[in-house]
Amino acid sequence: MSGRVRRFLGRVTRGVAWRLGFMPIPASARKLPAWGGRPGGPIVALDMDECQAFFGYLRIHAYAVLDRAEAHGHDALLAGLFVALEIDGARPVQRGRAVSVQPSLAVEFELDALVERNVPMDRAVLVVGFGDGESRFPMNAVLPYARARDLRSQLVEFRAMTRALAEAEGRRPTLLDVGGRARSYVQKSEEFPHCDVTVFDIHPDPGVDVVGDAHEMSRLLPAESFDFAQSLAVFEHLLMPWKVAVELNRVLKPGGVCYIWAPQTHALHDLPWDFFRFSDAAWHALFNAHTGFEILGTDMSLQVHVVPRVYPETPADAEHSAGFMACGVIARKIGPARVDWAVPLGEVIDTSYPLDAPGVHPGG
Repeated sequence: MSGRVRRFLGRVTRGVAWRLGFMPIPASARKLPAWGGRPGGPIVALDMDECQAFFGYLRIHAYAVLDRAEAHGHDALLAGLFVALEIDGARPVQRGRAVSVQPSLAVEFELDALVERNVPMDRAVLVVGFGDGESRFPMNAVLPYARARDLRSQLVEFRAMTRALAEAEGRRPTLLDVGGRARSYVQKSEEFPHCDVTVFDIHPDPGVDVVGDAHEMSRLLPAESFDFAQSLAVFEHLLMPWKVAVELNRVLKPGGVCYIWAPQTHALHDLPWDFFRFSDAAWHALFNAHTGFEILGTDMSLQVHVVPRVYPETPADAEHSAGFMACGVIARKIGPARVDWAVPLGEVIDTSYPLDAPGVHPGG
């Protein structure tokens, strides 16, 4: 195996944030027992970054990592890749196609299969070949990587950060939960028993410590008093989330860390106060040097496909596009905010967040 391939596999093994999973082909394998395959030719691994089964629709996007790829020309790499979905060894249900080449490393490929809903995925096989060899990956071994990605969230990383501070300093860190009432019968702050948690919400409710509007939270909370802050499924309901980013800066201690989670693709809810959707790139507009933050990491997970109820001529191939239900960011305060947004909410909008009676929690 070439040094370039080793370096590439090392990066994948350490984890690339948006990668779905990594399925190595054992270097010593001629029978490939782990995957039920045949000799893999120059293919040494699959680097998967999308693998989704949605009713009768299957999409796979990955890289076939090749040993000695530099021995093949660019055109040969693109033309030589074979990818297909088979069931019980019969004719391929759908053939994939090569997309691009990472020089001396891998061939990017994709497979989109529109198949019947009763296709037995437990008997389906992803076939990837190049040159004189091919490897066969049972779909019941491939799909768990997709499920693992869908379940992945930065919340685990954020909790670990709070525990690490508690252990390092021998105290209970302070944590602010913005919009943290038990909106769906879940008191999310209970997941931090090692922290002193303050729950801030616009709605008075059991478990809420301070009632107020997040756009003005620094008027109700002491300045620079929290080690951590989280806000889950709230930022889409904020009319001016950039203002709330500045407010978070004011109540976090220097070096304080916040975790924000909001939908990237999701149905409208809590109308009329449903204003925004976020991508992983959007967070840079809210958490940057001007608002006094640096971004430590972003994440998108829980992939979804958006298909119109009535299929229009435009946009065509809508089922080939995708979004993510979950989008998050972890950011650290690096200094005071250099900007402000002194615009009262009431001067911009004349409605209010739909409130429920205390103790009543609609689903969602």
